Amino acid sequence: MNAPRQGLFASLLIVCFVLQTLLLVIATTHQLKENRASQGQLMTSQLITDSLPEMTPPNTVSLALISNRYATNPSVASLRILDASQQVLATAGLERTRTGEVFSRDILQGDRKIGQVELTLIEPSMGEILRSEWLALTLSLLLYIFLWLAYRLIARPTRSEYLTRVQHENELKQQIDTLKQALENNEQTTATPQAVVSPEPEEDVQQSTDHLLNEKTICLNIQFYDPKGLLDSVSQSVAQSYFNLCQMFLNKAITQCSQHYNIAVDDFIISESFDAEGATIYIDAEKYKDAECLMMISAVFQMLSDVLYRRYREEKRFVLQTRCAISSAVKDMQLDATAASKRLTQSLSSKESAVYVNHKFLQSMTQCYQLVTLPHPTNALTRHAYLINGMNHECAELAQRMRTQILKG
Repeated sequence: MNAPRQGLFASLLIVCFVLQTLLLVIATTHQLKENRASQGQLMTSQLITDSLPEMTPPNTVSLALISNRYATNPSVASLRILDASQQVLATAGLERTRTGEVFSRDILQGDRKIGQVELTLIEPSMGEILRSEWLALTLSLLLYIFLWLAYRLIARPTRSEYLTRVQHENELKQQIDTLKQALENNEQTTATPQAVVSPEPEEDVQQSTDHLLNEKTICLNIQFYDPKGLLDSVSQSVAQSYFNLCQMFLNKAITQCSQHYNIAVDDFIISESFDAEGATIYIDAEKYKDAECLMMISAVFQMLSDVLYRRYREEKRFVLQTRCAISSAVKDMQLDATAASKRLTQSLSSKESAVYVNHKFLQSMTQCYQLVTLPHPTNALTRHAYLINGMNHECAELAQRMRTQILKG
């Protein structure tokens, strides 16, 4: 039972330690620079005071002794005493090749310049600063290690929480296995009458087209989100078994939602059962509860699809995420409800749902659903469509309850 996201927490602690080290180096460098400036000013003043009596006339031996005495300071890289003509009278220093900050001042006798002193103080490197702060860095590292170990201990789920999660996952797995077994035993078990595809006279086809162009007709289109083309890489039998399971979920969602909203199951027409292109159903929405029921079907199916996706991903089996769109006809674009819903679905990403309906239905939906405009609209359909960004508490509880009933069978 590992703590959740302990790797992410460890990465955060590493970043904090690096930032703390960087800030410590910056602060130490700034403090050393200020100390070096004060030390340089003080030492040059004292050096001028000691050297002044030996400058007229220049006593190089005494000046050399004075220089060597100051050069014993470990902060001094090099030191030079020059006369008025810039001739070197004395030089000293244990680290003459080291670079550092140079302090230069004139030696004055009254108002006359009789010489000059140049003092170079060592500027420590970053490695030297880190070595000087090894104790603080070591204690900080130990503190961060302690915090990580404490997080692993404190954030670790209790035994009861772990057992509850395992039990919940086992229940979901058993429920999905039950549905799969039922599908294998009887692939024709459905809760909603399917549309029978048969040759139709031209007049019937024209009437069907006119029917879908009716403003009352609202269509739900469900498509698979497959940007990597995984569907083309699996066998037909595996894909068909997956389509049948999705169709069973859709049929059961239609049945549950129809019963709750007191709508006849036959009012929902499945014009396209699940295949590689997804599935499509429509209804003549005479009143708002018809459209609300279709919205709930979409929400329940998305929840079922998410459960199936998580379970199959754990088992390393073929599965795809889905996206849904609900739309009526778009007369400005000469699109019937089916074509409009398909085009709207294609503009969505995984697990997203969108809706395009008339203003009357849209006003009612805002009381139950959180709607946001689609980003980057390109036509009349996407410009007036809305993403479903959430549901109120009552609708969310209803959808979860229906999902649980369907999984329990």
